[in-house]
Amino acid sequence: MTKTETLPLELRKLGLTEKEVRVYLAALELGHNSVQVIAKKAQISRPTAYAVIKNLENKELIAESKERGKRYFTAQSPDHLLGILRRQKRELEEKEREFLRIIAALRAKYYSKDRCEIRNYSGKAGLELLLDDFSTSNTKEIYVLAADNKIWPAGQREKVYQRIQKRLGQIRIKEISGQPAESSLTYLERKFFGKNLSFKGIIIIYDKLIILPSLKNGLLIENKIVIDLIKSLFLMVWQSE
Repeated sequence: MTKTETLPLELRKLGLTEKEVRVYLAALELGHNSVQVIAKKAQISRPTAYAVIKNLENKELIAESKERGKRYFTAQSPDHLLGILRRQKRELEEKEREFLRIIAALRAKYYSKDRCEIRNYSGKAGLELLLDDFSTSNTKEIYVLAADNKIWPAGQREKVYQRIQKRLGQIRIKEISGQPAESSLTYLERKFFGKNLSFKGIIIIYDKLIILPSLKNGLLIENKIVIDLIKSLFLMVWQSE
């Protein structure tokens, strides 16, 4: 299949309808022209072409001009297609924020008083669930004890930190690391304790508590007393250096 043949399929991926694709490509090829000529090239009726052109004008893909009382239409530069991608990106980000708000409301019901405050997760899928829970947190102050980079490498941790920061704005992260690692994140403060750390896993303290002792299993704790205790112990270690 040639590029010319695949163009309509690629444009459809941007959310354009089949007729919008046909009209846009016809206008792009014809240049400055009347709706009759564009409709003929696109192989659709004139009234339909007018309606489709109106949609494409709203999407800033076709511009209208008048000469001696007659209306002419010109396809905008293909660079305007980036505008569609950017709008879709903004819409997706807004949908994600709304989805996270819904998830938070659902979690409030799921984690009701009659449910266990400590849950065990195992395997790769289990650990992914735990880290996904952390990445959707609304906590702006986060503490991480990362004694073992094999369980959750520094680079992967920072990608999650960046997602949280992008979503929440201003955050602050304190991280105690068992292995040295440089970072350019201004909101991340990292201390290296090396062999002084007896714990060999990962502890993440946010509005919940995640403990990853190995690559095989992890715990999610939602007991506030336990979380506050671990947080105070973390801060004691943090301030000891």
